[in-house]
Amino acid sequence: MNNVEMIEKLMEKADVTYEEAKGVLESLNWNLLDALIALEKEGKMKKPEQTGYSTKQEIPEDFTSAASEKKSNSFVDMIKSALRWTGKVICKGMDNKLCIIGKNGKMIMEIPLTILAVLMIPAFWLIIICLVIALFNGCQFKMTGPDLGTDKVNNVMDKIRITSGDGCSVDIDDSKK
Repeated sequence: MNNVEMIEKLMEKADVTYEEAKGVLESLNWNLLDALIALEKEGKMKKPEQTGYSTKQEIPEDFTSAASEKKSNSFVDMIKSALRWTGKVICKGMDNKLCIIGKNGKMIMEIPLTILAVLMIPAFWLIIICLVIALFNGCQFKMTGPDLGTDKVNNVMDKIRITSGDGCSVDIDDSKK
């Protein structure tokens, strides 16, 4: 490395002019390391850029207060989201109904699925027994509504139909034979 390069390197590392860098290097026989040490003792070295990694987390106060506000907001948002979802499920259940149709094709009962689900909690066995009795008396079950009133759903419900009379018969969809 020639003298000009050493002066430029010293100017790059320290806060000194060209003349100061040249004077320090000449006084120390052009030893760059000694010149850097001498300038560091005088306090003329540039502050090193902090390029390190630490696992210690230093969190500013304004950040911690914002984070705690965000946590409380996110919890409130989570509750609101859960309530919105519950409201949508209840509305869909009220729009979709289970219809029980008698042997003569006359509708016996139409009950929203939300009400059926709520009634299942205290009277599960009673509702199951009533549905089985209706099934054995030749009643049909149909779903009506925008979500479950499709032919696909009602075809599944029509696959098994138990009728009473001289004997019980089970009609099964024979299209797969």
